[in-house]
Amino acid sequence: MRLAQLFYHSASRTIRQHLDGICNYFIHRTTSGTMEGINNKIQLTKRQAYGFTNFNHMRSRLIAAFDCK
Repeated sequence: MRLAQLFYHSASRTIRQHLDGICNYFIHRTTSGTMEGINNKIQLTKRQAYGFTNFNHMRSRLIAAFDCK
């Protein structure tokens, strides 16, 4: 790592800071992709719900977006 720091200082610092997460991926083979998708769908619904008169309308839209039949 020391030799790499001379040439790739920024990249080696980032890898060192996130090394636990990188190793956990290879051990457990899980990612946060599902959660990112859920957050994306919620943000999209919030953008589309701009101007709703109350929270219940937005809540109904969110429940419909995640309806898994």
